[in-house]
Amino acid sequence: MTVTKWSVSVEETLAARVESHVGDRGLSGFVARAVEHELERDLLDEYLLELDDEHGPLPDGLVEQIDEAWPS
Repeated sequence: MTVTKWSVSVEETLAARVESHVGDRGLSGFVARAVEHELERDLLDEYLLELDDEHGPLPDGLVEQIDEAWPS
């Protein structure tokens, strides 16, 4: 597998939190998974916007009704 090496800058407190969380598991793998998850979320947001365009937005109060019926 071919890889590309990046240099990124993040706030020190975020870097410390990530390093503390990742430990010896590997920063590169963690960051790669985080980037993949973010791309998936972006695609999901685009899909939901397409559904809103096609079918209109959800009626007011529907999300609350569903949350009440199936609390998490």
